[in-house]
Amino acid sequence: MRLLRPFLVLLLTVWLSACGWQLRGATQTPSLDTVTLKGASAQLRYPLEDKLEDEGVLVHNESPYILVIEDEDWSRRTAAVDDQGRQAEIELRYQIVWHLESRDSGALLTAPKRLMALRSFAWYPDNATASSDEEQLVREDLYDDIIVRLINQLAAATQGWEVN
Repeated sequence: MRLLRPFLVLLLTVWLSACGWQLRGATQTPSLDTVTLKGASAQLRYPLEDKLEDEGVLVHNESPYILVIEDEDWSRRTAAVDDQGRQAEIELRYQIVWHLESRDSGALLTAPKRLMALRSFAWYPDNATASSDEEQLVREDLYDDIIVRLINQLAAATQGWEVN
């Protein structure tokens, strides 16, 4: 019995690491020294720049690599109604399409990829101020989620590249 417990802990640890699980918000580091951002809204661009720089990727306009945000799209819909037919739950969907290209040749270094994040939250018609504040917090959470996933995809796309 004494040997079984450490063995189970070791087995669970190996299994958990093998499944690809990682903490939410944990990012991988892209194999780039620098990158230029093009096409992102200010709400996406500035936190993305900060997160990239935290990962050791300098963001400036003379990089040999350009991270292009081709499209950003927000959609908002009623996910549930109350017994009076009023909105009771809102669903926000945020998606982007991105690719990486070479500054010198303009060639695509990655195919365009779509990222989508979705959140629902309660909407209280009798307290519109609090509900709109909640919506703003959910939007910020969606930006954060997309940024982490974008950096992870960028890291996976540049894995094995020689750093320039």
